[in-house]
Amino acid sequence: MVRYTFLILAVIGTAATAIAAVQPATKSADNRSASVTVIHKNDAFPVIGPIVVEQCAKEDCSDVQS
Repeated sequence: MVRYTFLILAVIGTAATAIAAVQPATKSADNRSASVTVIHKNDAFPVIGPIVVEQCAKEDCSDVQS
């Protein structure tokens, strides 16, 4: 019974520490543009040809051909 009590206390302590470590987003994240596209190249899946990124005129990007 004591063994399980220590286990439960350790789990609760770990959860409390993780929750306390969460910080709200800073205002610098709000200043970033919402229209930024980040593309990471992965060697396991090579890209054949160039990657073309265009800005959409409409919100749903129905004006751009894929």
